[in-house]
Amino acid sequence: MIKFTISSLLLLCSLLSNAQQITGTISDTDGNAIPFANIYIKTLATGTTSNIDGQYQLDLPNGEWELEYRYLGFKTKNVKVSINNKDVEMNVALAPQTYQLKEVKVLASGEDPAYYVMRKAIAMGDYYTKQVSEYNNTVYLKGSGKITSVPRLFKKKLAEEGITENKTFVTENISKIHFELPDKIEEEVISVRSSGLGEQTNPMQFITANLYDTKDDGFISPLDKTAFSVYKFQLESVFEDQGRMINRIKVTPKRKGKDLFRGFLNIAENFWNIHSADLQLNLPMTDVHMHQLYAPVNESVWMPVSFDFDVNFKGMGFGMNMIYVASIKDYQITLNPDLDHDYLKQQELALKQEAESIMEVTNQQDSKVLSVKEKKRKNEIQNLLEKDDMNNSEMRKLYRLMEKENQEKRAEKVKEPLEIKIEKLKIAKDAKDKDSLYWTQMRPIPLSEDEKISFTKKDSIEIVRNTPEYKDSVRQANRKFKFKHVLFGKTYQYKDENSSLTVPGLFAFDKISYNTVQGFTFNAPFRYTKKDTIGHYFDLSPDFTYAFSRKHLDYSLSSRYRYNGMKRAWIGFKGGSKAVDFNEESGINPMLNMMTSLYYKDNHLKLYDKNYVNIWHETDLANGLNLHTELEYANRKQLYNTNKFYFTGPKDNAYTPNIPAGVNPELIRDNKALTFIAQLEYTPRNRYTIKKGVKSMVNYHSQPTFSMLYKQGISDVFDSETDYSLLEVSVKQAFDIGFNDRLNYSVRAGSFLTNKQTFFADYRHFNTSKPVLMFANKWDTFRLLDYYQHSTTEDYLEAHLQYTSDRFLLKRLPILNNSMVIQERLFANYLTHADKKNYWEVGYGLSQIFLLLDVEVVWSFDGKHHQDTGIKLKLNF
Repeated sequence: MIKFTISSLLLLCSLLSNAQQITGTISDTDGNAIPFANIYIKTLATGTTSNIDGQYQLDLPNGEWELEYRYLGFKTKNVKVSINNKDVEMNVALAPQTYQLKEVKVLASGEDPAYYVMRKAIAMGDYYTKQVSEYNNTVYLKGSGKITSVPRLFKKKLAEEGITENKTFVTENISKIHFELPDKIEEEVISVRSSGLGEQTNPMQFITANLYDTKDDGFISPLDKTAFSVYKFQLESVFEDQGRMINRIKVTPKRKGKDLFRGFLNIAENFWNIHSADLQLNLPMTDVHMHQLYAPVNESVWMPVSFDFDVNFKGMGFGMNMIYVASIKDYQITLNPDLDHDYLKQQELALKQEAESIMEVTNQQDSKVLSVKEKKRKNEIQNLLEKDDMNNSEMRKLYRLMEKENQEKRAEKVKEPLEIKIEKLKIAKDAKDKDSLYWTQMRPIPLSEDEKISFTKKDSIEIVRNTPEYKDSVRQANRKFKFKHVLFGKTYQYKDENSSLTVPGLFAFDKISYNTVQGFTFNAPFRYTKKDTIGHYFDLSPDFTYAFSRKHLDYSLSSRYRYNGMKRAWIGFKGGSKAVDFNEESGINPMLNMMTSLYYKDNHLKLYDKNYVNIWHETDLANGLNLHTELEYANRKQLYNTNKFYFTGPKDNAYTPNIPAGVNPELIRDNKALTFIAQLEYTPRNRYTIKKGVKSMVNYHSQPTFSMLYKQGISDVFDSETDYSLLEVSVKQAFDIGFNDRLNYSVRAGSFLTNKQTFFADYRHFNTSKPVLMFANKWDTFRLLDYYQHSTTEDYLEAHLQYTSDRFLLKRLPILNNSMVIQERLFANYLTHADKKNYWEVGYGLSQIFLLLDVEVVWSFDGKHHQDTGIKLKLNF
């Protein structure tokens, strides 16, 4: 393999100066163009792909070369061509693939022979996923698309950005890729440009797709171990290609859903590797049709050399069609030294024996002395591979044996690195500065006429945009004040200083709220940010809220500074005055309270006036171990209702006083409090990424997170009256069980170690949402508990459990089975303390209805006795 790679590189380097171009059109026998056909030269490990009009171009050094022209549904055509100091035009017509029925042994079970093929392919999946431990290649990726429809409301705005219906926009890039097992990908973008909608510099999601394992992307592959439970397979036919007999397998989902493929998968006989794929996905509002072509990059390794994706989106009045095509060449591969490649060698030798009618060949590859256990496993694997009527149980056994064999071949079992370096992206300094001449010479897939027009228009615009006068005007526009900014707000960008200033607008309706204490309020937040390239970050946020009924202006100022990006170390300050929910951590949503107040006269929100100063600090003590501390002094004053306005509501309803129901008024009187908080949080083996000197922890993981909180009310300092100490411990975790099923749980227990003096703001409050309507609440929310009434200063324990599934109960019914989005959810919540013994609730819900709505039915119990039943509607925005 190394000798082959070195000789190919030397040949390319020595003849590069004499490279000529071969061009032409690929069509079928009736003269119709074949888009995205693959052209490959095995001896050079290079090739290209035709464009949407079937046109192709390829630079070749002088010499005689054999080109393979391939596409799904057509016979591969090998053409020899001589290159001798001049360009060559080679038009090729591909004949339709000749399919034939396979002579198969009819099993007594009547099972389709496709299942025999798929069991072998699935069992060999672990081997082919790890067959190559390292490779390098060059990728050209082009995306070409059109906006097919735009709602009237957005047409004018998008037109100002140069986006109109049926206007073609193109993005393309050339990248060097380096891959190492298990998931290390380094990409160097050599050149990139776009005619609109931004410059996409990362083709990894397209060209590193592994059909053996698509779970991380949310799909069940036809080659997954669980495939037989969700797919039906049918052997349509067989055909010959590249010296191998190929089985054409029809893939049909047993159910509908966004996680399943349909189409055709082509599997090589005896080798059981992927030859090509023609598969479709039906996602919410999006249909994806993809083709993948593999080619031999050496005697025993097939790698993907061509991809094309046809993506159609239609929803909410928008329509878009996007076609991605990727051409991969210049493979340099390293076979995995930790694997035993004998199985493939034995398959190849068996084929040569049959084809050439030679004497028995002995495989001398394995010279080491094997243990009895290893010999037994090898024999079991070989016997299963040769078995003509393998059942599902035997397939799973073969998969386990192959996986165990591959694992034991590793020199040592290395733990997964904590730092995630899946995509190390390096962009060349001049990647975006390459001119049209460069792209004409380097682009392996010719542009279509529409794409040429798109770039011509873009280039003419770029000439203007690159002038100093235009750049100065843009810079001034980003900083210049206009009167409309007072009305609608504005973020002023200062790119040369890596800073920004955001100001609110008077027409910011999301900043308007209502409650019975303040009446209508208007919030005006400002924000200034500044950062550098080594992880430092600073922001300053003044905030003003005017309460019209109280005729009172609340103001606050917060600031924070990240002084070490690798340790996630921050120091911060905040202070001012504001009206605060007694349940400050997880109280009622102000917008929800406004709606229930104005339309039902249900003023759930209870507030107090807080004048405060708070300083805080947090840092990582070790990876996954974070310490947060803060010290706050607050002057807390009682507030009263000042407004009774409402739009409509039941006549017998009346607004309640600004005192939580059942709470002793003494607990909400004016008081002063000095409070210290320390929280230690630990997630074992918490993986992370590093970008520009900043460490970011991965939030979506399956590790448990442990937390310990200590809170102390300090008395007799600055007239502070609070005197208590709270210790709380908790654990939470979320992990996948099965495919697209997820389990979340959290448990939290606390104890007031001392409780000489507490006020209601110091109580331990719980996350509740009593109204029928909810706004994107956290999953660990009590649905039927009243606000404030179960807050406590006693020992407490709360627990939450939620199971989410794409297919649990209703999704198995014929009507809902067609839904692409809806998920089902089972949940249970538990709470117990001295004043509320063994309260629990269970519920069932449907989520993501029309992408925005969740519906739940909930039952609550007080011990063993049913207490309440409720219906909940949740809006997810």
